[in-house]
Formats: sequence, C-alpha cells, structure tokens
Amino acid sequence: MKLGIERTKNFLYWAITRPLTGFFFYLGLIAFVIYAPRKGGDLIVFFMVLPWLLLIAIGLNMSFVALIFRQFTFSESIKKNHAIEHGTIVFLRRRYGGKARFGGSAESDGFRICGVQKEEHLLRAFEELLKELKIGNSRIIISMRCGSNIGTAQGFGILLLTITGLLLLLFNSDHISSMAALIMNVLIYFLLRTRLGNWFQSKFFMSLDFSQAKIRSIYKVKKKIFWERDPVYFVKTAIS
Repeated sequence: MKLGIERTKNFLYWAITRPLTGFFFYLGLIAFVIYAPRKGGDLIVFFMVLPWLLLIAIGLNMSFVALIFRQFTFSESIKKNHAIEHGTIVFLRRRYGGKARFGGSAESDGFRICGVQKEEHLLRAFEELLKELKIGNSRIIISMRCGSNIGTAQGFGILLLTITGLLLLLFNSDHISSMAALIMNVLIYFLLRTRLGNWFQSKFFMSLDFSQAKIRSIYKVKKKIFWERDPVYFVKTAIS
C-alpha cells in the first residue's frame, strides 16, 4: 500500500512538472482567450473562468518561476558541483542503470544523490567522469532531465505563446490564421526547447572552471523531498 502511494506521488510529480504538461495547458489557455465568445452573458463566464485557468497555468509552470530565482542564487561552487553531479549520474546510469533511478541536486560543498545502492558505485562513477573530463569530453555533463532544462522549456513556451496570442488579438486574426499560428508555435517549441535548455544549462547553471576535483567524504542523509529515493547520500567535494 505504501509503495503504491509512493509510486502515485512520483507519477503525479513527474506528470505535473514535465514541460509538455504546462505548455499544452497554456496553449489551451491562449486558444480559450482567442476563440471564446465575449458578448453578453458569455463575457461574464469568460472573466469568471480566466483567472482559474491562469492559476493552473502558473502552477504547472512553477519550475520556470523557480528557475528565475535560482539563477540569482547559483554560486560558482554550486555550478561546479552541479556539473560533477550530472556527470556522476551519467556513469551510474551506464554501469548500474537497469531499473535503478538516480537523482541529485548540487550544493556549495558537494551534492546529494539518491538511488545509489553502494558507496563504491559512486566512487567508481566519479572516477570515470574525471577521466572523461580530462580528455575534453565536457558534453557528458549536459542532461535533458535537469530542472534547468525543464524551467527553460517552460519559459520558452510561455514567451512564445504569449507573444503569439497578443499579436493575434492585436491584429484581430481570423480563426484559420490563429489556428495555423498556434500549430506553428507547437512545431517551433518542439524544435528548439531541448537545444535552448541545453545551452542555458551549460552557460548559466554549470561550470567546469576547475583543474582538480576529489571526494572528501560520502555519508548517508535523510530524504529532503519526497521524490528522493532511498538511500540518499551526500557527496562532499573539494574542487580547485
């Protein structure tokens, strides 16, 4: 029973925080604003429904809101640990993937990582990462699953749809032209969201500006948020 509840919570968290969920809901909101009749009694219904739809849209795009604030709090040390955390998870997945699900988050003095069964696995993945970085394979640290990618995709979708919606309303476009513009938005979004996310991630949320990195200590810690899976380790690092 407990396992079923945990899986349900994780699924709901995954579904709600995916960029596509927020994007398509916001797309529906823009379509509602463009196509909904606003005459007589319909106008009252429009303004009664619109605030609730906006609240849901904001809730589904909270990763973007959080990303804006995180950008101002990401120190250089966090960016370095963020890069190392990503790379370590890459090699954990390669060697011990299967059904295991790994996750992590960076802090100023190290990083948290969950889903790892043994400390030796962490050490081995960390060493493999350093070898790859020494030969210049820096792309290994980019991850599409990173929260920065999710937030960037959500922000891109909001900006794209908002500009399109305002232009369609400003020029009083007909229904066919509006539909074509919204379909074009979907195509542009799918074409660019990953590329933009990867670029923002590498430029603003991670750093490889160090010559040496090593692990000072590894110890188990308690879960900080429900999506973390036991066991959870904190990897204390020394970066210079």
